[in-house]
Amino acid sequence: MSARYAGFETVSQFEVKELCERLSKPKRQHTDDDLKMTNRSAHEIFKTRSNHHIKTRFIGKKKMSTNDMQSLVNRLSNTKSERVPDSQRIHSKEDKYMKGVVASHAWNGHIKPYTKCSHENFENVLPNAFHGTVIKCQTGQSEEPRNMTRLQVVIDDFTNLTLNETFQYLPDPTFNISNEPQKSVQSGGSTFTIRGEGFNNVGNITVEKVDKPCEVPDDSLAVCKTPPHLNNETNNQTIIVHFDGLTVHIPIEYVTDPTFVRFGVLEYDKESSITIKGRNILNGARREDYSIHVGLDGSCFLPDITMQSITCYPPKAVPRTNQTDANTVYVIVNVGNIKAYIGDLQYKEDVNTLAFVVGALAAALATAIVIGLSAVLILRKKKKKAIKEFKMELMTREEMIRKASREEFADAQMNIRDIKSDLVTTRVPYSNYQNYILHQLFPNQDISNNPLLHDSEITDDRKAGIKSAIEKFEMLLSNKLFLKSLIQTLDRPNMLTMQEKAHFASVLSISLLGNMRLFFDLVQCLLVDMVRSSTKKQHKVLFRRFDSITMRLMVNWLQIGLYKHLTSRSGIHLFMLYRAVQTIIEMGPIDALTGNSKNTIAEEKLLKMRIEYQSLTLQIDLNGNSDQHYPVKVLDCDTISQVKQKCCAQIYKNKPASEIPHNDELSLEWQQGKAGKLLLNDIDNTSDRNNGLVCLNTLKHYMVQDDSKMALMYKQHDDDDVYVNSTEIRTESVTSEDITLLMPDKCGGEELETHKWHLETCSPNLSDDIKSNRETDFGEIFLNRLFHTKLLLTDYIDSTFEGLIDPQSLSISIRYFLGMLNKIGNDFKIETEVLQSWKNECYGTRVWAPLIGKPNILFDVNVPGHVEPCLDILRQVFVESFTQTAHKVNKESPPQKLLFHKDIPRYRKLIDPFFIRVEAVTDKEFWSEIDEISNTQRSELKFSRQSTIHQLYNLFIRKYKSEIVDDFEDMEESKDLQFANKLEEVIDLMEESAAGS
Repeated sequence: MSARYAGFETVSQFEVKELCERLSKPKRQHTDDDLKMTNRSAHEIFKTRSNHHIKTRFIGKKKMSTNDMQSLVNRLSNTKSERVPDSQRIHSKEDKYMKGVVASHAWNGHIKPYTKCSHENFENVLPNAFHGTVIKCQTGQSEEPRNMTRLQVVIDDFTNLTLNETFQYLPDPTFNISNEPQKSVQSGGSTFTIRGEGFNNVGNITVEKVDKPCEVPDDSLAVCKTPPHLNNETNNQTIIVHFDGLTVHIPIEYVTDPTFVRFGVLEYDKESSITIKGRNILNGARREDYSIHVGLDGSCFLPDITMQSITCYPPKAVPRTNQTDANTVYVIVNVGNIKAYIGDLQYKEDVNTLAFVVGALAAALATAIVIGLSAVLILRKKKKKAIKEFKMELMTREEMIRKASREEFADAQMNIRDIKSDLVTTRVPYSNYQNYILHQLFPNQDISNNPLLHDSEITDDRKAGIKSAIEKFEMLLSNKLFLKSLIQTLDRPNMLTMQEKAHFASVLSISLLGNMRLFFDLVQCLLVDMVRSSTKKQHKVLFRRFDSITMRLMVNWLQIGLYKHLTSRSGIHLFMLYRAVQTIIEMGPIDALTGNSKNTIAEEKLLKMRIEYQSLTLQIDLNGNSDQHYPVKVLDCDTISQVKQKCCAQIYKNKPASEIPHNDELSLEWQQGKAGKLLLNDIDNTSDRNNGLVCLNTLKHYMVQDDSKMALMYKQHDDDDVYVNSTEIRTESVTSEDITLLMPDKCGGEELETHKWHLETCSPNLSDDIKSNRETDFGEIFLNRLFHTKLLLTDYIDSTFEGLIDPQSLSISIRYFLGMLNKIGNDFKIETEVLQSWKNECYGTRVWAPLIGKPNILFDVNVPGHVEPCLDILRQVFVESFTQTAHKVNKESPPQKLLFHKDIPRYRKLIDPFFIRVEAVTDKEFWSEIDEISNTQRSELKFSRQSTIHQLYNLFIRKYKSEIVDDFEDMEESKDLQFANKLEEVIDLMEESAAGS
């Protein structure tokens, strides 16, 4: 007894007494009804006993006394909970927290038969609720969402089971139903949707008169089927949808069922589509409602459905069929509850194509064999012809290569001549000191328009204030500590760009001209601080980096102080090297447009083709009215502009380039031409034109002979002279019988000619006869020209190198500077190799390399475009000679490195002894030299002091005034000297003057 109730709750005394009274009653006799119940089901027995209120008693041998019953009551009242077997527990099919909507919900649990649910919120047992050990109960309504924590089940009126779990009442679902009725076919089965929220809280969603429950894809959507239309009702009906205890009324408009036209038996070729015609196909049904069955297991793909037709693609394989003909299948259209038989589809039988395929393959094979044999014969014939043509082309090219190689060898041997006579000069055209400084400090700029050469324009009302500010600022600039603090502030990372640092160093150097003592002290102080603040790892590359104001000021000081030494001693070596390069290059042909030349040491400027040319000597009459004639050596492949350049170079040999007239100002006149007086031009109406290209006129074009007389004159614009190749239309008649006037063509003059060429061109429009003389396809055979040119230059390169590393020819300022580097190295215990790299960088890379690469810095010359690449290579050779890294080359190295790979080690052997043999300079000698340079600068240089100070202020002080003043206030050295206050006075005066204007 106790075991039966264990695990649920302790039995109350009232319940025990009631039980005892039932047990103490006499034994009931079996009735006929009891006998009849033995063969009934458990459910029928449960109903019968419930109707007759049958109760049983305890069957014992004697009646229980009052004391026995009291003892049983006491024992039952004190019974402790014991574990109940699983067979006697209530098991939930759902989670621990069972859920149900507030309206009602069906609950499932495992329990034995003869069970009744009892709870204030549960109704009676549902019909058909008993399934073995399963009972289904239905909840009652709840006024609000809540959690129920206790469920009691009563069995046989005296068995109470309690489920101590939580049953959750959730909110009723909400609905968003449109007032517009949804359409359905008369037969029903059309789908319609209901939207809302909380649909997952419902057990089943059913539609009245529809067996299949609705589908719930998500919590806010239910998809249901419509019931058939009732015959006695109107087309607009309302159907009822049950959400457990909730009902929703959905308006539905019934429309006429679709009808379809049968096609009887239709032959199908397994590829095309079939069309089913009908009416009202999409009236009340959606595209998704349609499906078409083909045979027993086939379906039709529906790409398109309209109101009048359905297009579908049956399966290519024949579906199963229940008809006698295995290739004939029926077609049924399903829409809602409608299943319409349309007709039969008869698949065409596959034709036995084996014989046809075999025949076709045989014919194709025979045709292929015939075609193949024909193709082989044709290809063999073409191959033989191509091989023959290739051999002829190869022989032609081999002959061209042999001829070119022989001519190159012969040319190299015959043209080796001494050019010293061509280099004899009585005067080196040095630039003046001021232009030299401008070229050094402001490269690639027009020095004639430099703003530092002229005073700034200042209005009268601002002159007094600006003059006072400039005087105060100039006093600050004469203080070494102020300059040092200013430079270190502007030299901070991310303060100035590289261009701004270079410009600041240049303008500051201009402001220090005439005071080279202060300039040197400032550079020395900055270098010491730079070495002190650097780590040991940074020492090796310290002078290699050129991104600081300190390094630029050091280089500016070295270059500015070197001018006197260059013009008196070392400059001649640089000039002779430049003239040698230019002379040797101009000994051979040079393309006037590309700058490529036969004689060069730069591969990218090598003329990789063979040019037939002859050397000529022209007798040049200057101004055309002199008895004196200048012999000028030219080539017959030279253009007229190149001839004029060579004439000027010979006639004005000892004069600066600034005093030599430009080509555009001169005209060249052939005075003994076949047709009379002839004005020579690069392009005129006699120029060769072909496929939109115009070739520049050369002496060969005009058929000029050796020792011809030419007149070099300034251009005159008079109408008295008439030339045979005039490009202007003249109105006067020509009476001379010796002159045949050539009329200009329609294109006018030179202005309209845009595609020009001289010796070489890459244009595809060039004619075949011109292309046939080109060897650009095997241009590598002309690489020997690089070596030949280098051989001609070797003596001048060696002479220049030896002259620049002669310890006896070093200037006093350079020698003292090298001694200063030795002192810095000793003070900071710099390694010998690192100190050597400092000297190499300062002397080789920063002082001499720029002068080798750009001769126009020191000399008043116009460097031609075909000379610059060669000078740049020589500059690189000079720099590599002063480096300590190994010079490694192989067969894949550029030709420039291969040319000098044996010379660079030879030059390097001269470097270390050179620095060792440098004689020390006393302080007295050095300061005497510095004072002399300062005096020269003050007397010869014409820079505007006002513009220099004003530019320093406007470009740097005013722009970064807050950072500069803050640094001055933080630095110990500048704080005591009140640099910040003094600079603020200058700033205030400048701003007051600017505001007053």
